[in-house]
Parts: sequence; C-alpha cells; structure tokens
Amino acid sequence: METEAVLSESVKARRRSSSVNDDYSVQKTNDDASQSKLAAVKLGYWKDEFLVRFVSMSSDDGRAVHRDPEISLGYWARITIIRHYVDRFLAQAGDRAQIISIGSGFDTLFWRIKSEGAKFARFVEVDFSSVTAKKLRVIRRPSNSSALAGLFREDAQESQHTDLHAGDYHLVGADVRQWAELRAKLEEAGVDWNAPTLVIAECVLIYMAVSQSEELLAHLTKEFGNVAILSYEQTNIHDEFGRVMTANLEKRGLTLAGIAACGSIESQKKRLVEAGFTNGTIDDMNSVFNKKLTAEERNKVLRIECLDEMELLRQLNEHYSISFATRAPEFDNFGEPTL
Repeated sequence: METEAVLSESVKARRRSSSVNDDYSVQKTNDDASQSKLAAVKLGYWKDEFLVRFVSMSSDDGRAVHRDPEISLGYWARITIIRHYVDRFLAQAGDRAQIISIGSGFDTLFWRIKSEGAKFARFVEVDFSSVTAKKLRVIRRPSNSSALAGLFREDAQESQHTDLHAGDYHLVGADVRQWAELRAKLEEAGVDWNAPTLVIAECVLIYMAVSQSEELLAHLTKEFGNVAILSYEQTNIHDEFGRVMTANLEKRGLTLAGIAACGSIESQKKRLVEAGFTNGTIDDMNSVFNKKLTAEERNKVLRIECLDEMELLRQLNEHYSISFATRAPEFDNFGEPTL
C-alpha cells in the first residue's frame, strides 16, 4: 500500500497482489511504483542514474507521469532512511556483508551503492518470477551492458529466463511466502548462512497472511547466524485515515492479508520479538522525517515543489513505519535498544 491510495483515484496502487498467480497485478503495481520514484528523481528529490533504464516516463496514454508532492516526499524519506541503515550495516559488516532484498521489484539499490564503491559479498534480489524475468531482460539489454552489467563482479549467467547470477549480484524468482522455495533459491545464490546479513522488505509483509510473515521472520532468525531485518510498511492502519487507505486499495482488488500486524507500532514489535529478533527500533515516518533526517536535507526537498500545507504529508507519514531489528552477535555494537 502506497501513498497514491489516498490522494487520487487516478493514481494507482503500487506494490503487489495477494495472489501468486496474479502476475499482471504484481507487474503493474511494480511499474507504478517505479514511475513514482522516477518522477521524483526527475524533479531532483534524490539522484538515481539507473532507474530510468528500468522505467518508462510516460503513462499508458503517453502523457508524462506526474505525482503529487506528498508522494514524492514520502518516497524521498523512505529512500533516504533505508540508505542510512544500509550504509550503517555495510560499515559495520565489511566485505563479508550480504544484502537480501525481498519483493525487490525494479529497485536499483545494488547499482547505486556499487557505483559509489560499496564493498560486500553478495546482493540478492527476490521477487515473483514474472517480475524478475522482466528485470533480467532489461539488465541483459545490449544498451545496458556497461551501465548495469558492467558493475557485476563476474560475467552474468542466466537460468530459466528468471534468475541471474553474477558474482556479487543475484536476481532470483521465488514466492517469499514459501520458505522451502526461497531457501533453495538463496542456496543457488551462494548465500552464507553465517555471514552478517541484512534482509530488506519494502511493502511486502502487508500482502502476506500474518502467519506467513511470522513464519518467514522466524526462519530468518533460525537459519541465519547474524541477521538484521529492515522493513518498511504500514502502521496505525485501523484509524479513520487508515481505513480510507485500505478501502481505496480494496477497490483496486488489492487484499491486505497482513493488516492485523499493522495496527500499531506495538503490534509490529510483537511480531518481531516473537520471531526471535532481540534488538532494534521501529519509527513512524513522521519521526523519521522530523528527527532522523537532517533539517538541511528536509528543507532542501521541501523547496522543490513548495509544499505549503503539511497536514496531508503528516497524516501519510503517520501511517508508514520503518523497522530495523537484529538477532546477531555481530550486531551487538549497533547500540540498538532491546525490542
């Protein structure tokens, strides 16, 4: 569920369908999300020279994509805080670091950090095979051989038209609700189950039944010796504003199977603790926007489209959260409080 859901009926829902067979809906929402990000990048909210290679800047009727300022600001805060945690993790873990991005869509984090000199052992992207197949085709396009494939540590090897393995980069198609399938794909990617590992889940858990997200999180703490989870998703979903968001998504056929875990920060914390995570923080995006991002950064982006009325942005931020939780000896000196 994304901020588009509450701003305009013409702005489409973003992330994924609850049905593994609904490939069209999954692909369409991924495209919408990528267009929203690229619209913000074009306006200068943040830099991403790689996203344009994955995304068309035109809507179905040929018009240039436009998003309301609140949407762009929401994506900016999300991209910025995730990058903050990723940089912190890489600084701590060193070149043994592994990043696993589930429900990755057309995200470009690998290329952004790699182009800036980041060192890590492997970066694994996971999504439904319909999504990874399309991303693979973009990566393999001859015009992208330098900008995209040129950053891989090894020559890319393709498997089943959905998976790509290239040394420090792996793209695999799997249903993350099925642990046996996901684990097998991670094995194919050469994942080291004892190396420091950061798992990123952006707007993923909400589309899984709570029992499925609980099972996934529990497997992460059981299977990995040193693991952290970085999750961006909805919260405070049961108030009036949250009910409007939910209703608008349901009109588009998107069922929020995991909504019960998103009632509050406390319900999200409970799920993490019961899965075995021991330390960490959960903040709504208002706290992130006003306290964890610097005033200089904040003031710069607020000037881009001269947003005068902050109330809608405040309400949107109040209904999204960022969780960073750990279960690992190697993460003890992160200084995170006990959950």
